Amino acid sequence: MGFVLLVFLAWLVLVLFTSMNKKLTFIENTFVYLAAMVIHINVTWIVYEELNVAHISQQILNNSAFLIHRSITLPITLAITLNLVRTAPSLSSKFIKVAVSVAFLVSAVMIARYFGIVDYKKWNIGYEIIYLFLLHLVVQFLLKYFGQLKTRGVNEA
Repeated sequence: MGFVLLVFLAWLVLVLFTSMNKKLTFIENTFVYLAAMVIHINVTWIVYEELNVAHISQQILNNSAFLIHRSITLPITLAITLNLVRTAPSLSSKFIKVAVSVAFLVSAVMIARYFGIVDYKKWNIGYEIIYLFLLHLVVQFLLKYFGQLKTRGVNEA
């Protein structure tokens, strides 16, 4: 059941992303997707494999659900959020959009925990929330830096 729910969330996020009016360019969306995925893969590898503060199920469907969440749901959700943040008129509106995104991702993690896909040993949902907020900030910063590099490259050419 956990596999089905996480695949449904990934499908839902993909449909939302393909049907939404995007404010970022194709290259910026690709950059956000790849940056979020690379950072998240490395953090999960450190948390789950190196520090052993959490455990990933070794059952095939549960492990596949974890990989789908890690590689599809989370990076696409960040891309959707950063597209929406680009159109937000105020700082509070931007913060609310990021908070909704974090709440969605935390609900996916709660589903994974409930169905035994992920088991926390010395890790808790508070750490996950802090990590997801920091991930949003880091990817936003990297996107801003990427935009400056793109502009600088055009001006120097």
